[in-house]
Amino acid sequence: MSAALDRVVDSYVSTLLADYPVLATFLGVHDHDAELGEFSAAAQEEKNRHLKGLLSELEALPLDDEPLEARIDAAALRASLRRSVFEHEELRTHELKPSEYVATALSGCNELVLGDFAPLPDRARSLLGRLEQIPAVLTAMRENIRQSPGVFATIGAEIARGGVGFVSAVVPGIAEEVPALRTERERASAAAAEAFGGAADYLEGLAEGSGVPFHVGRENYEWLLREYHMLDMDSAELRELGRNMLAEIRERMDDVAREIDPARTTHEIMDDLKCEHPPAGGLRQHYASEMARAREFVLEHDLVTVAEGEELEVIDTPVFLRTILPFAAYHPAGPFEKKQRGLFYVTPIDDSLSPEEQEKQLRGHSVHTIPIIALHEAYPGHHLQLVRANLGRRKVRKVLWNTVFIEGWALYCEEMMKNAGFYSSAKTRLGQLKETLWRAARVVVDVGLQLGEMTVEDAIEFMVSEVSLERINATAEVKRYTGNPTQPSSYLVGKLAILSIRERYEARAGSAFDLKTFHDELLDIGSIQPALVEASMGFRELQDEPAHRQAADGPAGRPGH
Repeated sequence: MSAALDRVVDSYVSTLLADYPVLATFLGVHDHDAELGEFSAAAQEEKNRHLKGLLSELEALPLDDEPLEARIDAAALRASLRRSVFEHEELRTHELKPSEYVATALSGCNELVLGDFAPLPDRARSLLGRLEQIPAVLTAMRENIRQSPGVFATIGAEIARGGVGFVSAVVPGIAEEVPALRTERERASAAAAEAFGGAADYLEGLAEGSGVPFHVGRENYEWLLREYHMLDMDSAELRELGRNMLAEIRERMDDVAREIDPARTTHEIMDDLKCEHPPAGGLRQHYASEMARAREFVLEHDLVTVAEGEELEVIDTPVFLRTILPFAAYHPAGPFEKKQRGLFYVTPIDDSLSPEEQEKQLRGHSVHTIPIIALHEAYPGHHLQLVRANLGRRKVRKVLWNTVFIEGWALYCEEMMKNAGFYSSAKTRLGQLKETLWRAARVVVDVGLQLGEMTVEDAIEFMVSEVSLERINATAEVKRYTGNPTQPSSYLVGKLAILSIRERYEARAGSAFDLKTFHDELLDIGSIQPALVEASMGFRELQDEPAHRQAADGPAGRPGH
């Protein structure tokens, strides 16, 4: 890589660390652990100016004589920068999405509570600093967000209510172990709780009178497909893909259902399978057991290299995230952390609900789908893949995450593990197909929501009728989709892209094809767009874009689940 491109990469990473302290903590750089960052309108514009400057500098570089992998680095970074500027200037997320503020404040504190990168007294002092800054962050939110789509305001309010609980229930436990900070902690916690409560009240008021649409529209949606994800399809083609896959998977489900009981419908059998779930008190342990079994299977069958020293801990989903993560999710290790320790979140059953509502939540955790979710989030899915990416040699790829590749890999693993023999019972195979059906439905809903052709209620009804999600879980899912255009489609699109790459790789290797070698080569490229992965593996010519082309993009986002 040339010295000029190296300098741009170094400047990009330095900008992320300086402008986004919570992201810096997540990445594993701890110089700013006591800070949340600046969120005023002026500060937001300044951050955008920094990224636009880097984009201009990158686009001015002559890349023709660079090695292929350096040109791929430049293409991936250019796409990420464009997306950040696009979100700031076109989508105006900082003026519409309160969760950007509330979740950053909470995540900044939560990273310090759950992390083990420093002694507890050090993390407690940083936590105090962040608690003290929460009121300022939420004041900036009110100043910047004068109107918000109702669903965005509702999500923000729910997270803020979770913030009150976090400060009241979680923070005191840290303080008990560091008594020297008790007085300061109590003062800062009280102010933070009051700020979260006030933010929730404010956002609930915004939600009631909001007529602001949440959808990004066809032009913006297709910009993301084309310019950021580098996909050769428009929204109509994407939706048609989702619909076709729904029909195909339903046929396959019907075939498996007849194996189980030819006298009953697929829907009836699926409904019965939902009744076979762990007890509420044993939910997390059941996931942990299946996660461990998946890891052992990967090692025994030599499917892909598991990085040395990696760790994965199964914990309850943080309170403030439970309204938008109804099942399970993965929180990755920071790429610059010495210890590669990931967290597997399992959302516990809400014991404040009635027994009937608790049972509806439990029905989303069938013992026949838990093995699928465990391998998707852990081994060989998200955890294994992201740790491998963290350990890669190319600096910029450590801080770039493309959801089409990340979610595509995890969904690909669900079928790959079936083919390798991880599960063979017809009930679990039906569960695996149901999980794929869910991802196909997400494509249809994602396009419909973001083009303004589906309301939130339409999307919930679609997920209930087409995928048989319980309404309480479908509601949480759809709320998350509204604020993440193209992410819900990433799973199916990414899986098909990886299958296409594998097919060409096998054809090229012939009788010498080895599955583990393919997986290792694929994952070592990093979490970048499949089109760039194809270029790295020699299946596509990399198209360097002209330096004069101007567009937009923001800092690499965290992986979706």
